[in-house]
Amino acid sequence: MATTDVDDAHQKIAELFCGHDLVPQARAGSVDMKLRSLHRGDVGIEYLDYGAEVRINPQGLENFHLVQIPLAGHAHMDVGSFAVESSPRTASVPPIDRPFSMTWDRGTPHLIVYVRRIALASVAEQLYGDKPRGVVKLGYAMDLTGSAGRAFLRSVVELHDDMISQASSTAPVFVQRLLVDTMLSRLLMAMDNTAVQGGLNPDSESRLIRRFRDLLERHASEELAVPDIAENLGVSVRTLQLALRSEVGATPSELLRRVRLDRAREMLLAAEPGQETIISIAERCGFSHQGRFSALYLDTFGELPSESLRR
Repeated sequence: MATTDVDDAHQKIAELFCGHDLVPQARAGSVDMKLRSLHRGDVGIEYLDYGAEVRINPQGLENFHLVQIPLAGHAHMDVGSFAVESSPRTASVPPIDRPFSMTWDRGTPHLIVYVRRIALASVAEQLYGDKPRGVVKLGYAMDLTGSAGRAFLRSVVELHDDMISQASSTAPVFVQRLLVDTMLSRLLMAMDNTAVQGGLNPDSESRLIRRFRDLLERHASEELAVPDIAENLGVSVRTLQLALRSEVGATPSELLRRVRLDRAREMLLAAEPGQETIISIAERCGFSHQGRFSALYLDTFGELPSESLRR
């Protein structure tokens, strides 16, 4: 489809995705939209270029996920107090359970991957071995420059090539299904490997993550294990892992270790040499193996514990 009529563009995108407000930002108030759409079952691959700077305020995705990849230019997405600047290096991944808004610059054609919520949940269950509770949390951005992001892009291209040759394709149905499942698995793995740059504003973090941080601050020096933490929070280990990877870009063990290391550094810098020992501080911060503690400390802070103690 191609159109310069804003109402036609708005109607077509609403039919394809969801209800939304579409507001051209130029004085002329026009667009030069070009759209190509391919769908197979639970997934779709779209090419969309509005040909103008536009503001988009969706009413909510709810039943499907999107990965939005600018092929050129830049776009901006706001989710509460969290912002994503997308480009050919970084895709935006809108939430399906929170309001959001977007601005696409002129000259920013997008490749959009559409995935039904139920299909991604099914693949997540196969991949992680735990039935997701409600919405699969993906985070809001995908790094396309790393190995996981590049693998996802390759799977999108492979699926696209098979979809456009579908009429003449003799590939069995199970092969077509395999291409879809591979793309969905790589989507999940790419999101798992994307560290959220700059972190989240505490106000935008989920209640689970805030409770997790509070628990770490109060009990970091105790003999805590990840299953103990998950049980205390009333969730499964996998649920906690996915939530942290999605919102913070780290695992429970990594965050627990960092809190302990930060506490150890504070104690080492405040201690008087000869009155405190590295072993006693390490043990009080939850580290039972001094060699391992020293290696982690050096890797994190760029100096040995003994150097911090002598300051």
